[in-house]
Amino acid sequence: MIRESCESINAADTLNHMIKPAGLFRDQGFRNLFVATAASAASVSIARIAIPLVAVIALDVGEFEVGLVSTFLTLPFLLIGLPAGVWVDRLRRRNILAFCQLARSVILISIPLFWWMDVLSIWQLYVTVLLFGSCNVFFDVAYQSYLPSLIGRDRVLEGNAKLVGVQQVFAVGGPSLGGQVVALLTAPVSFVVTSVGLAVASISIFRIRTPEKAPVRRPESRMFKEVESGLRLVWGNTRLLAIAGSTAWLNLTSYAVYTVTMLFLARTLDLSPALIGLFLSVSGVGGLLASFVSRRISEKFGPGPAMWLILLIGSPFALVLAFVDSGWSLWIAACANGFTAFMTVVYNVTQVSCVQALAPDEYLGRVNATMRFLTWSAMPAGSMLGGAVAGWLGSREALLVCAAAGCAAFLPILLSPLRGMRKFPSLSDEDDAAPEGAGTRG
Repeated sequence: MIRESCESINAADTLNHMIKPAGLFRDQGFRNLFVATAASAASVSIARIAIPLVAVIALDVGEFEVGLVSTFLTLPFLLIGLPAGVWVDRLRRRNILAFCQLARSVILISIPLFWWMDVLSIWQLYVTVLLFGSCNVFFDVAYQSYLPSLIGRDRVLEGNAKLVGVQQVFAVGGPSLGGQVVALLTAPVSFVVTSVGLAVASISIFRIRTPEKAPVRRPESRMFKEVESGLRLVWGNTRLLAIAGSTAWLNLTSYAVYTVTMLFLARTLDLSPALIGLFLSVSGVGGLLASFVSRRISEKFGPGPAMWLILLIGSPFALVLAFVDSGWSLWIAACANGFTAFMTVVYNVTQVSCVQALAPDEYLGRVNATMRFLTWSAMPAGSMLGGAVAGWLGSREALLVCAAAGCAAFLPILLSPLRGMRKFPSLSDEDDAAPEGAGTRG
């Protein structure tokens, strides 16, 4: 009881430090977005551990099928990622965010319903995560595109750091909470909790009253032309391409490692859901710490060096898990994974802020969608690759191979003009003209 009270006090102190009434938190719109982000992050962190455990424990499927679950979750970024960017530029982004949260809530509640009816199957789980992933596409593109218009481009680094900070609070506590919820309710029933949290997030977004510029679509604009304009803008910017290259490789190897990690912990080490959640929570502490210092690191070293240096230094720590067993060495691996999480957060805060700085507002949806298409399309490939390599070599050997491959993620940025970039860029720095034939926002 004393330990639980201390943990609650520490968590409260962390949140109080993050949400003290200063800076962006004076902005009503940002406060509501922050609350929505917190509710969504709590829900998704539980779902992140519950989804693979439904496949591993409740449905007892093989390694390749577990990899397919993660593949279907991220496959929509490959299938509909580019058109999603066009729609985000055509519609009000706040409404997209709110409706996507509500849709995700409804979709996830189907898992416990099918479980209670005793008809839950791996194919039904595939369909559910595919629909959930489709909502994620629109939500993530709109989320990254909405922030600059909500708070202004000059504050996107601060805004991203705060939003990532609250996400990391639940990245730390969420898996442990998720493991406990799964142990208490079973993996399928735990989705009732996630569904409620996503509904709360939807309500918070609907409460944002900050005016948003009305999207204006030119009568002659066509879906293909608008998709092409986003592709041309990214393809013609060497800095965006370098970020896309490093992020795609990081996503490919990270999702392979995560898929194998769940198999390794649940089957090779035979850990309970609660212990798996605790392991992931310990690993997430690094990401939480990074959320407080990522802005300072980017400003001190410059965004370019910050990105490639943190990838170079942090990636090898993912190798440690392949050499441990279920004893005390497991927690050394959890701490090593914590440094990998630290690396990922610093890198993501910096690269997202760079992309937002480079893209004009009327193209921000398409640029973000194109970047997501190029980088997140690697996720389903990574999940499938991780499951396939684990089935072929075994989970321990697969961890070693996939983590070693991830150590090359820094190379595209190191070999690009970003290598020595000391300040956040603007699109005009390279005289990149906006492509013709796309709508504008007025």
